[in-house]
Amino acid sequence: MKGWGRPCALVGGMAIIIRVRPRTTDDLDMVMVVPPGAGPAVLEAAVAAGYSYDPEKAAQFLPGGLVQLSSPEGIGVDLLFADDPFSQSVVARATQVRFLELDVPTASVEDLLLMKLEANRPIDLDDAIAIKDAFGPDLDRDYLRGWADRLDLRARLDAIIGAD
Repeated sequence: MKGWGRPCALVGGMAIIIRVRPRTTDDLDMVMVVPPGAGPAVLEAAVAAGYSYDPEKAAQFLPGGLVQLSSPEGIGVDLLFADDPFSQSVVARATQVRFLELDVPTASVEDLLLMKLEANRPIDLDDAIAIKDAFGPDLDRDYLRGWADRLDLRARLDAIIGAD
């Protein structure tokens, strides 16, 4: 989000489109480093940049580190606060990917795979399989297994990429 100036990473469906394969999505998902208690400042910066939000939803989700915005073009934008070691790692490992003449900090395929396994919806499992199919031999399996163990996702990870 312009104007906030915080480290962030594109995740979710749009990151899958950029890194892995074409698919549909109806919003943008960003993980953003936000200092504790800065949620109201995020909302102020969003409004100053032309975004809008539902005050009731903001009151409900902001304490959990989620801000749901609507862009000036009407596109949904979900900001997830990097408030745990894994999401902070996602942001730290993100790399710039050129997309539509923009350099977009985008989560690594390993982090996307872990996030998709954590979400565990049918579309997310399809994305996880697509990541494995596209990048299987090149995936950092030590990184994946380390985080999968910490996130209690090892069985799901092994089901997708195989156990050693």
